[in-house]
Amino acid sequence: MISNPLRPRVFAPQPGLKAANSPGAQAQQQGFSLIECLVAIIMVALVTSAIAPALVISVATRVHSQKADQALALAQREIERTRVLVERGDITAATVATLPPPLAADFADANINAAPAPTTLGTGAASATRAVPIDFNDDGDDDFFVQRYRTRGQVVDGVPVAFAMGVRVYDRSATGVLSIEPASLVMTSNEAGRRTRPLASLYTTMATSNQGESLCNLNTYLKPNALPDQIGPLPDTGRLPDVCSSP
Repeated sequence: MISNPLRPRVFAPQPGLKAANSPGAQAQQQGFSLIECLVAIIMVALVTSAIAPALVISVATRVHSQKADQALALAQREIERTRVLVERGDITAATVATLPPPLAADFADANINAAPAPTTLGTGAASATRAVPIDFNDDGDDDFFVQRYRTRGQVVDGVPVAFAMGVRVYDRSATGVLSIEPASLVMTSNEAGRRTRPLASLYTTMATSNQGESLCNLNTYLKPNALPDQIGPLPDTGRLPDVCSSP
């Protein structure tokens, strides 16, 4: 008769291993506590709030610089278009309206950069104080307002042969009383400057150059009160242009 009863075996844990329900194992299986999550959220919010203003200013400055570059290109295009017409002698009494509108007759050429700012925005009768809308990128929407004007200058047979010209380009958001002072290109986070000041301003002098009287007309424009023998000799010849000589 078997007198040795069955006894349950107890297996001892191997060295280096911990029981699944031991305190150390439970600590390793735990995730983030609620306080740790809140601290992490607060840290992310602080970092985001710290860099957000810099990002906004950076984007605004980039947009402003891009607008200024486009405005300058537009102003240069207007200047060159007029220069080609004048220097080739394509302006006649019948086509003088293609030139920029003239300022008051007594407005001095030397003060071309001090001409009044536009008082009217939009299409309409040509005027030195009107800025017309321009679609720069041909997307169907107006991007800028452009003010073009000139002085009366030197006129021969009803055709301006030498004059001062100015071009100012304002943003499409321009409104209210406009200024002639250029908009600042420093870092900015708003459009306040672009609403009243021109993004680009160019001033230059135009003169015909392919006609026999061009030199005399230019000298007369530069020295309106000079007598013919006071205009000055031709370069490298020491003599006056025939057309500038007294009869």
